[in-house]
Amino acid sequence: MYTKKDVVNSNIELHTSLADKYKEEPHYRPENITKIREIIKMLKSKTGGESLLDVGCGMGFIIDIAKEYFKVIRGIDVTPAMLEKVDVEISQCDVKVEIADADNLPFEGNFFDVCTAYAFLHHLHDIQPVLKEIYRVLKRGGIFYSGLDPNNYFWDAIKNLPQNKSYSDIVVREINAVLHKDDELEQQFKIKKEVLRTAEHLKHIEGGFTEDNLIENLKSVGFSDIVIKYDWFLGEGKYIHHDNKTADIIRSYLEETLPLSSHLFKYISIYAVK
Repeated sequence: MYTKKDVVNSNIELHTSLADKYKEEPHYRPENITKIREIIKMLKSKTGGESLLDVGCGMGFIIDIAKEYFKVIRGIDVTPAMLEKVDVEISQCDVKVEIADADNLPFEGNFFDVCTAYAFLHHLHDIQPVLKEIYRVLKRGGIFYSGLDPNNYFWDAIKNLPQNKSYSDIVVREINAVLHKDDELEQQFKIKKEVLRTAEHLKHIEGGFTEDNLIENLKSVGFSDIVIKYDWFLGEGKYIHHDNKTADIIRSYLEETLPLSSHLFKYISIYAVK
């Protein structure tokens, strides 16, 4: 069993090693930035607010997009090497970042209109204390958004595939991402496998999140208006590059057939109102 200290220290070690290469991660690709920009724009429109907190902000992926829509932006993270790369200067809005634990946010209650946590929840030791803190610092009517966390249904589907069969390139790529990511990081960055598994134990050990589990945790801290969505169907990136209209059609069909199609989406997202 991993302790919180184990998880935090492993995340600091992992992201310090990756800081110089982190912008090569898939979520920095133009097609994903376009998706997230639409989400941030929607969060601004629905709340009409001016303040946003990004929990686990890393190098400022969300912050850079949010600068277009919010006047006051705060970010927290535990890895100094990542925070050093956040651009807080070139902006007309008030942007500040600091080192802090997500389960002890250094902000007063009822302060932020929007709180985001992107590709972050699976890096935690336990999500419930963090959700409780996010609920505390949000204003009444404020929205919490999280995305790019592993969908347990997809994760289990990949793990349960017979290993002695041949698969398409799309499926092989996902098998490698799910089952062999630790090998890749060890070869490229000399990061020990146990460091990744500890830093992301909610992904690599627990297998990600289910819709029911997320809703239960969100309700337990006070959220009541909750929507869970699924993102990035298997092979979506390939279709977007060749024909975005086709990707839209496939996505709409798979969303219409939920929950039967839930195992075909790689990620799970939260939209919750205080």
